[in-house]
Amino acid sequence: MKPFENEIESNIEEITHTGRLDIGGMEIHAYVTKSNKRLISAADMFTFTGRSRRGEVRIPGLPAFIGAKNLLFYMNDDLKKLVQPIKYKAKNGKIAEAYDATVLPEVADLYIAAHEDNVLMERQQVAYQKSLILIRSLAKVGIVSLIDEATGFQFDRDSQNLQMLLKAYISKDVMKWQRRFPREFYEEIYRLYGYSENENVKIEHRAAWIGNFTNTYVYGVFPDDVMDEIRKKNPVKESERGLVYRSRKHFQHLTDTVGLPQLDKHLAKLIGVMQLSENKDDFKINFEKVFKKDLERKAYQDDIKNGNLPLELDDY
Repeated sequence: MKPFENEIESNIEEITHTGRLDIGGMEIHAYVTKSNKRLISAADMFTFTGRSRRGEVRIPGLPAFIGAKNLLFYMNDDLKKLVQPIKYKAKNGKIAEAYDATVLPEVADLYIAAHEDNVLMERQQVAYQKSLILIRSLAKVGIVSLIDEATGFQFDRDSQNLQMLLKAYISKDVMKWQRRFPREFYEEIYRLYGYSENENVKIEHRAAWIGNFTNTYVYGVFPDDVMDEIRKKNPVKESERGLVYRSRKHFQHLTDTVGLPQLDKHLAKLIGVMQLSENKDDFKINFEKVFKKDLERKAYQDDIKNGNLPLELDDY
């Protein structure tokens, strides 16, 4: 590879986490890069301001969503640098563009200030209205925190590697067993699948059946790397009678600072979904609705693990 090509390659960001934000009814695609940059898609940036990506560039060096002459007064040098596009490699292999996420509230502030000075044109009023919604939505939680939550980066943003993620979730010491799953959890499983707890179901079949349900609908929302490590620490064994079992419950390996609180919170929400469902088919539909964001986040992470980076939005 030639030196010039090396320089170009080094300026292209690598996406590690992706997700979607819902801010005041506006859906925004967000990315976190290997260098810890938080980005929002170029397409969403233009949609937010009501401008076309292929619109006329009125001021050289500035994107069309902010390059109108009547807005120039409200721009400083820092914002001019911030609105420069950042390149990344999309799933289809093309080099796509996104913007630093912090540019979104900055641009919103600009449109609000311009409105207060009564200098906005009619077609810019849409951006002003969206700016008000955005600023109100971000009043309590910043854009970076929202992106970290939506992309799942909150789980390892304080670490820079897998070991710190595992340390947050997995305890060094195995917790002494105590009931963690409420009785209602098991009662609802039996009800949804049309069984009675008193029904004669062979114990090995019952354990496998409930175990599969638990792995799918409980531990399935935990980070894959965490569950892989727990399974290594708590491997499957086989008794002399040929029964397959694990020596401990998975939750006995979770930390009381991160892992167990997430488990308790998820179980409470999950049991509510189970109680509202008529049967197992109804439950599966309701589960996918209620835990849609969790499932999408896991799907995005799986895509990245498999080498499938997000598409640029124009390619959807």
